[in-house]
Amino acid sequence: MEDTNQRIIAYAESGDVKAAAELLNQMYADAQSQNNSSRFADIDSYTSIMNGLLDQQTQLINVINQERNEIEADSNTTMINEHSFESNERGAAKVMSLAEMANDLLIQMEDVSGVSDRYSSMRGNVVNDLRNASLQPTSHHYDLAITVFSNAATVARDTNYSSPSTNNAPYVAQRWLQRMETLALNSQSGVTPSVDSYYHVMEAYASIGNGAMAIPSNKNKAPILAQAVFEKLKQNTNLIPTVREYRLLIETWCNSTCKEAAYKATGFYMIMLRLFRAGDEEMEPRLEDGKIVLEAWSRAINKHSARRAQTVLNAMEKLVKHKKTEVRPDMDCYKYVLIAMSRSKVSDVGANVFDLFNTMEEDRIFPDTACFDAAIETFKNCSRRSKAEDAETYANAAETMLKRMEREHDRSSVSTVLPSSITYTNVIQALAIRKTKKAAVNADRLLKKMEEQYAKGNESMKPTRDSYVGVIHAYGNSGAESSFIHANEVFQRMIEQYSNGNEAAKPDVCAYHALIRACSRAAKNTSSADQQRQALVLSIATIQDMKKSDINRPNSKSYLLLLQCCIQLLPSGSERAKALRSIFRSCCKDGLVDQQVLNEFQLSVSPDMYHNEVVHSAHDYNGVKALPESWTRNLGYRVRTQTEDGVSKRNPIISVTGAVIASTAYNDHRMRRRWSKVNQKLLQGGRM
Repeated sequence: MEDTNQRIIAYAESGDVKAAAELLNQMYADAQSQNNSSRFADIDSYTSIMNGLLDQQTQLINVINQERNEIEADSNTTMINEHSFESNERGAAKVMSLAEMANDLLIQMEDVSGVSDRYSSMRGNVVNDLRNASLQPTSHHYDLAITVFSNAATVARDTNYSSPSTNNAPYVAQRWLQRMETLALNSQSGVTPSVDSYYHVMEAYASIGNGAMAIPSNKNKAPILAQAVFEKLKQNTNLIPTVREYRLLIETWCNSTCKEAAYKATGFYMIMLRLFRAGDEEMEPRLEDGKIVLEAWSRAINKHSARRAQTVLNAMEKLVKHKKTEVRPDMDCYKYVLIAMSRSKVSDVGANVFDLFNTMEEDRIFPDTACFDAAIETFKNCSRRSKAEDAETYANAAETMLKRMEREHDRSSVSTVLPSSITYTNVIQALAIRKTKKAAVNADRLLKKMEEQYAKGNESMKPTRDSYVGVIHAYGNSGAESSFIHANEVFQRMIEQYSNGNEAAKPDVCAYHALIRACSRAAKNTSSADQQRQALVLSIATIQDMKKSDINRPNSKSYLLLLQCCIQLLPSGSERAKALRSIFRSCCKDGLVDQQVLNEFQLSVSPDMYHNEVVHSAHDYNGVKALPESWTRNLGYRVRTQTEDGVSKRNPIISVTGAVIASTAYNDHRMRRRWSKVNQKLLQGGRM
């Protein structure tokens, strides 16, 4: 029997784990048939086979990773060789089968040694009455089982392989860790979990948020489960978490789609910083640690994301400034902060943009296109959300940043800075906020430059719908005489651009509305009655063009803008009243009368005209004077009403006073929908 044990060990150490396992299983069967516990293989035989399984896993994983790296390095490679299968599903399946073999061996050891008599959660399927206490597993065996399942989960993620076994691998690793924690309560067992034990379970859980197992629920579950294991590690008074566990948690949170992912990752990053400042040299953060946290903030949907990204960046800069570390923030770090700022809705978030660029310049960090684009977009957003004086400052800053970007581009023929149509469009939209003639002219100059570059074949400078609408708004806000004429010229160029094949410049309803708004502002820009009349004629012609269009048909907003345009451009009197009546009748004919149109018409005409045009045509609905159904037929929605034949749908019901009349059937429908919502037992204003 001793010779057989030596043969098992020899086979396992030589890499022939299959032969070793066959001998061990034969010894197990002989012991059962002879009812002799001394016939079981010894613990060294089990250990050697489990070590051999881990070694085989490691070799397989190295081959898989090598081939994956070769594929990434050469996307055109066919990878036809004898090991090619190991980088696909069969390779991952083989790694998983090795883990299951190790799992079966450990269960067998627990059964024979009697451990499973007290802890039956991992007991084998075959009842075994023979006992041999010498086969009681040690910490090494449990750690090895955890490691092989962690490896299986990680490989499945990396190869996009999914199966019930690989999906369950992290939970099997967790159960073995729990067994170790339970055994550790008995000092005589000699089993205690190590930091590695917890780390490998965390690593297994981290894998369920990526690859083939990366369904939304798992992607959110991964960091929560990994952190739960980490918290148990912290509760173990005999163990101290290392930098490896902190980095894994940061990476797992950053890779998840949880709403608080960036916040959680920042918390662990700041703990690492605090421990490092306190003298723990091992906790020194790497550049990659700070970078992935900043990247997470650049994706976060959080009104404080820009401020918190700057906090992380400042912490990285302070470490360098105080000579605590040589790890300096690179261009990507600043880029992620700028992107977070560009996505922020805080009105003054752009105040530090130039400071960031100056810091980069001092550290000889050269910003790329994404940095400049994010900075310009930040200035554009701030100009839209700030008060007049600050808005103009941010608009000027956007234009200044574009000039700086163009200088960087002209400085080198191989520059990484390349302005695009997105860059110019953001500056154009910022200039539209300034409300000056100079700003409008500059915006148009940028648009013409885009048109010229695109005509020469530069696809990155293709003018878009937003480019043209931005310039139209800039002229409309400019306060200059004949601004509506310039706005119309830009609009005609937009139509021509689309006719020539530029789909991105396709006019939409917003473009037509922008032109009508530019016409309505002619009353403020000029005192000439002829020009004001010309602006009104242009706005009416714009609506007529929309009616002829198959796509950009006028809506209720179109008629509301035309009514306001008429009020602005015509003096009070019979001529304006006739024009307003004509516009309102056209709106009724098109079935586009909504509350705003009705209220605007009521406020701008005499009571007699309103009575003749509206009240006189109204009909009774449940005791309320309501507009004819044909006037609201094209508003885009229908409401439920109760009829003799049951519940049906009809056009919106609007009273002559401009109030929307909600039917009993509609109110009941809304209440039933609220009742059907999950976990909503109490309804405000309703019943339980």
